[in-house]
Amino acid sequence: MAQRAQLSKTALVDLAESMMGEGITPEHAEYDATRKVWNGDIDRRPALIARCASVADVQVALAFARKSGLPVAIRGGGHSFPGHSVVDDGIVIDLRQMNQVVVDPSGRRATVGGGAVWSEVDGATVPHGLAVTGGHVTHTGVGGLTLGGGVGHLMRSLGLTADNLLSAEIVTADGQVRKTSATENDDLFWAIRGGGGNFGIATKFELQLHPIGALLFGGLVFYAPEKGPELMRRYNDFCKNCPDQVTTIFAYLHAPPFPFVPEPLHFKPGYAVAAVGTDQAIAEPVLKPLRAFGPPLFDLIGPMPYPVIQGLFDPAFPPGTKAYIKSHYFEEYSADVIAAVHANTITMPSGGSQMYNLQLGGAVARVPEGATAFGGRSAGFLGMFVGVWDDDSKKEACVAWSRGFSDALLPLSLGGTYLNLADAETEDRLATSYGREKFAKLARIKAKYDPNNVFRLNQNIKPHG
Repeated sequence: MAQRAQLSKTALVDLAESMMGEGITPEHAEYDATRKVWNGDIDRRPALIARCASVADVQVALAFARKSGLPVAIRGGGHSFPGHSVVDDGIVIDLRQMNQVVVDPSGRRATVGGGAVWSEVDGATVPHGLAVTGGHVTHTGVGGLTLGGGVGHLMRSLGLTADNLLSAEIVTADGQVRKTSATENDDLFWAIRGGGGNFGIATKFELQLHPIGALLFGGLVFYAPEKGPELMRRYNDFCKNCPDQVTTIFAYLHAPPFPFVPEPLHFKPGYAVAAVGTDQAIAEPVLKPLRAFGPPLFDLIGPMPYPVIQGLFDPAFPPGTKAYIKSHYFEEYSADVIAAVHANTITMPSGGSQMYNLQLGGAVARVPEGATAFGGRSAGFLGMFVGVWDDDSKKEACVAWSRGFSDALLPLSLGGTYLNLADAETEDRLATSYGREKFAKLARIKAKYDPNNVFRLNQNIKPHG
């Protein structure tokens, strides 16, 4: 505590004077608001939040952190489920002010600041009829999503966000600013496309954009709980022949109390299929058999602007959501998987808890496994079991449900997971998720660029020569 007091009285003055941005200490009026992250269950008190306004600020804050010997957390969107973007008694390098988005329509490229969130990217690209795969909620940070791989509504059509990364600017642990691309620091470029924040602070991204229509074809269709087993069998068959232009999510949740949901169904549990098609002429007939099954309790699929589709899940995951997540890759909806899923969905606590299974494949699977650090290209689905609560007295039950669901699916899974949508994982689990060969390569690259593991508040890959 003495070291923390010393920082606030002396060194912090020098830091503040050397930054364009602002140093936020516990005495600052905005400290409590600034230290909050998306997951409302995370309540940590950093010694300093360095609100950076430039790359030079990032370098200054990083040098200060290293000299002080305090742990460093990097914050972009602040969406990490385990709360990796904030740290007790350490230093948060906050990039949110570095959120500029510049679009080159003719070159179909966007240059994006490391602190931007996806609503800011879409707000700049969609008016030009262009887009790239973004997060499933609009306040997801571009940095965390891209560095971890980048799953989203357009991934089967356009690939992962990381597959569309042309270059990035990284401040490495030694304070150097390194441009990374296929031709510059290519080992680092390979590692940051799936390896997370282990290798430095991403202050700028250059993303490939793709043409997108004024209207996509998507939405959500909702079914009664008892329809689940047969629905999963039909959905499994659907996915085997699903065109790349369609990306879906299979879910179990409580129907939200929104105006477009029939009032008698508000808060009622059920299965759902969310779908996004980039080409209505392809998507509408393909989705017709699923929409006819049941019949569904309600069907909200139709032509929608992409920003509307991007915001569909925002109400379910507002900032401050208290949540815990476990997740697995699995291959298909086998009879055993269907039985395990149905047995666990029906025990889901009331409230905001939910299961989401993301359909992979398509353009994601067409990139060679070794082309990037991202693991899981050969998986069929990513299953996520999310415990959500408002009342802290319900936390234990929601976390237990998530863990129990995870335990039930683990023997039927492929053994790894997508590390952006996971609890803090063990080293063995990380190695399984990347594959042993990739994991060893990542550890060698980590040793080259961050030998002292300065960037360890993440799904951490320890340096190893």
